[in-house]
Amino acid sequence: MNWQRFLKYNPLLQFDHVTDSALQFQVRRDLKGEDSEPSASLWELSPVLKILNKQQEDGSWKYPKKKEDPREISGYAQLETFRQLGILVEKYLLNKDHLSVRKAAEFLFSCQTDEGDFRGIYLDQYSPNYTAAYLEILIKAGFEKEPHVERGLQ
Repeated sequence: MNWQRFLKYNPLLQFDHVTDSALQFQVRRDLKGEDSEPSASLWELSPVLKILNKQQEDGSWKYPKKKEDPREISGYAQLETFRQLGILVEKYLLNKDHLSVRKAAEFLFSCQTDEGDFRGIYLDQYSPNYTAAYLEILIKAGFEKEPHVERGLQ
C-alpha cells in the first residue's frame, strides 16, 4: 500500500536536505523503500567511533557526572550503558554482530537477577520499566534467542 496517497503533501521532501547520514539511510530504506547499502556502513561514522572509544573494558560506559557512592556508580554505569547502546542500536543500527554491542550486552546481563529482571538503577529495587527497556534494546540488537533475554521475558 502506498501510504503517501492518504496525505495532502509529501512529508518526505523535508528529508531531502538532511545531512545526518544515519537519518538519511533510514529514510531511504524505511520511508522511501529504496535499496541501500548494508547498515554496517553506518558503523564507521565518526559519531559511532566517538561513542565506541568511550566504552570501558567491561562493556559499560561511564556516566558523565562524578559519583561517589559505589552503589550509585554501578547504577549509573547501567544507565549510561543503556543510553549509549540505545543510540548505537536505534540510530546507527549496530547489532550483535559488532563486538562492542556484545560486550555491552554482557555487561547488562551481569546486572540481571536470577528471576530475570534488571536491578541497580534504583539500587536493589525491582524495576519493571528498566527491565522492559533493556530487553527491548537487546532484542532489537539481535539477542532475542539469548537465554538471558528469554528469562527476562518470562
